[in-house]
Amino acid sequence: MRRHLAPLPRRPVEREGERLGAGSYSGLRRLLYEADTADCERALLALSKEFEARGASAIRHSVSIVTRTRTGTARTVGASRRRFIWDSGLDLGPLDAVDEVALKITRLLGLELHPQLAALARRMGVRGYRVDIGAPEITVTADGGTPRAVRITCEVRPTDEDRDWFWTHWGDPIAEATDITGAEVVLVGLLTARP
Repeated sequence: MRRHLAPLPRRPVEREGERLGAGSYSGLRRLLYEADTADCERALLALSKEFEARGASAIRHSVSIVTRTRTGTARTVGASRRRFIWDSGLDLGPLDAVDEVALKITRLLGLELHPQLAALARRMGVRGYRVDIGAPEITVTADGGTPRAVRITCEVRPTDEDRDWFWTHWGDPIAEATDITGAEVVLVGLLTARP
């Protein structure tokens, strides 16, 4: 014998005294999706204004922003589930951190030099190395018998909880960005190594 269970009563979903839906799961899911979409659109608008304030061009395209790197390559920033997402899938941060996300993106686009990279450039200059600065990287050159040069960038390292690290142009990590002395020692070793 099959028992029929009485359906659960539907209760209206309310937000600040306003009735929003019939109280079904799909109705609630739709409302949450609409709220997330609205939050994402507001955050993307704020982010595009922040880009313009920093001198970067930003074009709103549907539910994302298209911007260009220093070399002209188009890159896309989207927003979903209360997070900004880079086109490579990299999580850039929460929607309420527009300033920090804009700064991170301008560094990734090569429009601004990372402050830790600027500090490393100063330290290598004090040591007597020639340092050429061109956002988003520096080139450190050792003059002498055979001139040697290493290009250094400062980018996140996914295997280290997305902390910023110094990287060579070969794609090798040197040191965490907070360890300027460690990066300096590694660079001196690279620049004075025998062939």
